[in-house]
Amino acid sequence: MMTLDGLHFTEKRVRFKSGEVIFNKQEEGTKMYFIDSGRVKMVITAGDNEVILATLDAGDFFGEMALITGNKRIATAIALTDCKLNTMDKKTFGENLLNDKRFMMKVVESQAARLEETGLNFRRHLQRFFRMTKTFNITG
Repeated sequence: MMTLDGLHFTEKRVRFKSGEVIFNKQEEGTKMYFIDSGRVKMVITAGDNEVILATLDAGDFFGEMALITGNKRIATAIALTDCKLNTMDKKTFGENLLNDKRFMMKVVESQAARLEETGLNFRRHLQRFFRMTKTFNITG
């Protein structure tokens, strides 16, 4: 859980109602979010299926990837409950990274954990795929 002491925000306590979309996949990422209260899910869609990438609670943050890479959003963020969020735009994010080593380390740790989780998920999917190819005698 990230403590917000000493961090500067662009906006404080922006409100979203339960079920409201905070941002959509493929939108420009102009800010990141810190959950002051409430719960948020990060989802991607595959056809008609919604895949939940993460469920986030008070103290968690999200949306920083687009600020770091400059790319569009890779997932959709949806409020699971009524939420109060604090935001940082790219300029404020950069200033906080330079001025607060705790924050910088938390961002790095978060990125490393997400990369590790992605690798584990990829491995599980590959194992499932190889089991299916053996089961159904599929050769390529």
